[in-house]
Amino acid sequence: MKKLKINACLEPMDEWTYESYVCDCLFEEACIEESLDNITIDGCKFSKCQFRNCTFNFVECMDIVFDHVEFENVHFNQCSLSRVHFISCRISGMELSQSVIRDAFFQLCKGHYCDFGGSTFKDCAFDTNDLTGSGFIQCDLKQTSFNKCVLNSTEWFNTELKKLDFSSCEIENIAVSSDKLAGVVVNTSQALEFVKLLGIVVKD
Repeated sequence: MKKLKINACLEPMDEWTYESYVCDCLFEEACIEESLDNITIDGCKFSKCQFRNCTFNFVECMDIVFDHVEFENVHFNQCSLSRVHFISCRISGMELSQSVIRDAFFQLCKGHYCDFGGSTFKDCAFDTNDLTGSGFIQCDLKQTSFNKCVLNSTEWFNTELKKLDFSSCEIENIAVSSDKLAGVVVNTSQALEFVKLLGIVVKD
């Protein structure tokens, strides 16, 4: 199976084809180490910033761009993210659980072992991300796409995979619920992986 390579330098795309927003506030090369509860963050761009040891509870984020941002020990719990873009970010280990994410875009992100458990995604796109070992347990994925992502060793228990297209992604050793597989879109070589998940033995 062809391996996908995510640029180690996290270089941005030459042209950002996703919808752009005018930001009222710009934060550059800032280090944020503050936890927030029950607030709204609207119309901001964070460029080359660092978020460290932050917990956000019941926070609403709207029209936010994270560009080349590093997240270290960051937790979003029961938050609402609308029109939020993560571009060339390091999000490994980030928790985005029990949240509602709409019109979000993840592109060229390093995201090993993220926890998206219990979240609802609607009209979201994951493009060329490395999400190795991440968890999408009990998620609701509506009109959400994965393009050229590394999804090896990810967990999808109790998550409906109907209409999800993994055909351009790496999906080795993923863990899924067998009763949620109907309607998933895969390529020919990936189909053998899913056959194994169903306990079927294929002989040449």
